[in-house]
Amino acid sequence: MISLLLTLALTLERIPPAAAAIVRTDAIDMAQASQRQRADQLFHQGHAAFDRHDYSQALDHWQLALDLYQALGATTQIAATLNALAATAIAMGDYPDAIASAQQGLPLAASRSDAMLQAQLLGNLGIAYQSLGRLADAVTTYRQTLALMREHDHRVGQAQTLSLLGNTYEAMGDYEAAWQAQAAGLSQLESLHHPGLEAMIRLNLSGLATLQQRYGVALAYAQDSIALSREAGDLATSAHGFNNLGVIYHRLGDWQRAQSFYRQGLDLARQTQDVKLQAEVLTNLGVMAEDQQALGQALDYHRRSVAIARSLAAPRLLAASLNNLAHAQLAQGATTTAEQSLREAIQHLTALRQGLEDTANIAVFNTQIYTYTLLMQVLVAQGRYGAALEASEQGRARALMDLLAPQAQASIDLETIQQTARDLNATLVEYALVPADNFIFQGHQRAPATHLYIWVVSPQGNITFHQQGLDTATLSLPTTVEQGRAAMGARGRNRSIQIVPTSSEASNVYLQELHQVLIAPIRAHLPSDPEQRVVFIPQEVLFYVPFAALQDSDGQYLIEHHTLLTAPAIHLLAATPTQPTDAQAATVVAGNPVMPTMPETSESPAQPLPPLPGAEQEAMAVAELLKTRPWLGVQATETALVPAMLDASIIHLATHGLLDYVERTSTGIPLPGAIALAPSETEDGLLTARELASLPLQADLVVLSACDTGLGEVTGDGIVGLSRSLIVAGARSAVVSLWAVPDTPTAQLMIHFYTTWLQGFDKAQALRRAMLKTMADYPHPRDWAAFTLVGAPD
Repeated sequence: MISLLLTLALTLERIPPAAAAIVRTDAIDMAQASQRQRADQLFHQGHAAFDRHDYSQALDHWQLALDLYQALGATTQIAATLNALAATAIAMGDYPDAIASAQQGLPLAASRSDAMLQAQLLGNLGIAYQSLGRLADAVTTYRQTLALMREHDHRVGQAQTLSLLGNTYEAMGDYEAAWQAQAAGLSQLESLHHPGLEAMIRLNLSGLATLQQRYGVALAYAQDSIALSREAGDLATSAHGFNNLGVIYHRLGDWQRAQSFYRQGLDLARQTQDVKLQAEVLTNLGVMAEDQQALGQALDYHRRSVAIARSLAAPRLLAASLNNLAHAQLAQGATTTAEQSLREAIQHLTALRQGLEDTANIAVFNTQIYTYTLLMQVLVAQGRYGAALEASEQGRARALMDLLAPQAQASIDLETIQQTARDLNATLVEYALVPADNFIFQGHQRAPATHLYIWVVSPQGNITFHQQGLDTATLSLPTTVEQGRAAMGARGRNRSIQIVPTSSEASNVYLQELHQVLIAPIRAHLPSDPEQRVVFIPQEVLFYVPFAALQDSDGQYLIEHHTLLTAPAIHLLAATPTQPTDAQAATVVAGNPVMPTMPETSESPAQPLPPLPGAEQEAMAVAELLKTRPWLGVQATETALVPAMLDASIIHLATHGLLDYVERTSTGIPLPGAIALAPSETEDGLLTARELASLPLQADLVVLSACDTGLGEVTGDGIVGLSRSLIVAGARSAVVSLWAVPDTPTAQLMIHFYTTWLQGFDKAQALRRAMLKTMADYPHPRDWAAFTLVGAPD
């Protein structure tokens, strides 16, 4: 079980209303002048009420002022008052009204060419969007605001907007971009005396450092923020600062200090009528009460937080409060109400991802995964193992399915899962890592796994469930996987393609240990026929496991007994087209292109990639089998190959795979992976994961015979990298690698694979037979076990 701690409490500092311009002209008659004077007076009274946090009074004054300004046709004053109403609605948590007011004021400000007023309206519009979870709209709006602020060299406005943009990146789970934005905002305030805004930005940096578990840094920023907010007389930011201090000490285990700071934050939140912060502090107090085994008190805090969040229509806050309520309900044994709370939370989490582009969707989902995991645990506690498998599937490859088959998201049910096993005539094995019960989740931090759930779905649709504890004192799955890969000579992210010599004995220790955990408990439920398919659906670090090489106590590898493939999710298999593309379509085979130059990074200078003569020999042999001409050397340019790939049914690329090449998307979120092709006048020769995903492929099979092409960034949505990009692009299946392998065994394996496939075996069977034949000549699993089939087996 996991609690969500609203530790960050990043301030969504409203753009304050500017004073309405008071214009006097001789052309205004006495009645109009009196009416205008009354409107201006009401506007300033609203401003005074706003400054003392009397938002209801401010709303009344400004609504009356708006009516008078509208009667006078005072366009600028109407827009300024609508901005004031938007700021007030944000302060009161009425975000739809804030959006309506800001949108009504924007064209009026534009008609008067009032850029600063436009910027203020856009800023408040962005805050409202973010509060409602419309993150993509918030980013777009803040960028428009920032452009106006920069155009007019408004440094304070730039600082505030950069901070707001940083808050949105934080909500998307991209902490690096969030930190850069906040730091850029802080730098705008150099040589300016603006303690209130500096306090807010330092508070946000404190929250980000807390998410990154840099508690010393977080503590310093929070203390600085409180000191500056006191100097500015800003009680609202002080309230957030005390909440953040509570969070930091809570995470450090100093509950007495945490309780004191939470209480100070709650008192100030009430004093300043910051109802959203009240809800955040209440659920934090609830988490701490549960830590202290005070379940009744924890439930009370969480219910109060849920009630406030629901009244605010704030989906992110409401989902977190519901998750925490469910955690306490499960601890109390109330699994039915816990399930209800979690299913409502998931509805709100789903709404938060709507409208996001793919990488932003991935990042946001990465911060939500534990609510799906908690639902899975609740259902297991109820003994409803089939329903728990549905929940496990709901928490996998969500962003990917949003791209491929958004209509299928509502139909992730047990019947679909069982029918998929029947349609594929395959045994499906799904793994779920269950985090430590006492872990307090923040952002996209990950807890150590203390339990493992395994479901086995037979080709007849029968479901078997197994669960086991993982003694973290003696077994860490991430460490075992990493050590096993290292023992086989597999590298992590770097530009080296050297193969590290290792012994079979060294790697076998880890392969046997992984077999004991992942395979031995379910071995009796796997098919006895080695030609029958077994599809593994891993999770997180288990995507890095070379299942084919797992070794039993008799020293036999799993591939000797079973035909294997992997998939990110069962429902993704169900969405894969059942029929391959036209067999008469083109075939593209390329190898050893003239290598591009890797761009300079902070860690290494620009350098050309070394040639791969073995890959050229491989491409020539594969092309001969497939009766086509290979693209080699200078011919294998990105410019020439990409158009050819669009019409191909088979694509085979023997070149460098570049796991350490990371490209940032338009939202600032990293997307790792590239394939090396020959550069040209118009292309750099690096076919990135982003570019690959954008291609409308119709290939039945894509083979990336290159280093690390099956790896990438491990997220809650699965592996994000080249293999995912191929699925997004439309490939039915892909053969990708889990590490760098020597040229000679790779060429031999590929020749065996295509020879067997062309004889009528399906892809999974062909890959198995190719591995066995290569194993006979190269027994070390490093040489034959790197490749895995992802997607459709036939």
